[in-house]
Amino acid sequence: MEISLAEKLNIAILRGGKGYEEWNNLHHLPDYLSLILHELLIRKKATQKDLVNLSDLPKQSINKGIKILQDQDYLELIVNPKDKRQKYCRLTPSGKKYAQQTMQPLMDIEKEVVRKMGAEKMHQFISLNEEWNDYFWDLLRKEDRNEHTKDIKTTL
Repeated sequence: MEISLAEKLNIAILRGGKGYEEWNNLHHLPDYLSLILHELLIRKKATQKDLVNLSDLPKQSINKGIKILQDQDYLELIVNPKDKRQKYCRLTPSGKKYAQQTMQPLMDIEKEVVRKMGAEKMHQFISLNEEWNDYFWDLLRKEDRNEHTKDIKTTL
């Protein structure tokens, strides 16, 4: 039996996610810690809100990861001098060392995949993935609104 293109895409997405899940399991890292370490290695600093938006993980998970890393002296919170309400997360020197030891091998794998695929395919892949996500989320939101409307009508 032949599977649909949508199902093939679903399987490909799941397999990709399983690769990151496997990395985290091998290194005894919950996904939220892996994400925080990865992003702060790349970006140098980010707010909690930035980390939530980048990951789509719950705010509570990101909070938990920040607290764990702070308790181990791997992360510090820096107050934004322009807006005292805003705090940036930044890796401490020991946090950078830990993040590099832990995450750099994964980042090297990602770079090797990019190298093997080539820039043109990667640009196509990113563009198509972004387009897929835009369509998917747009339709999902419309479906959610339709379901909400049905629920209201059935309760009246």
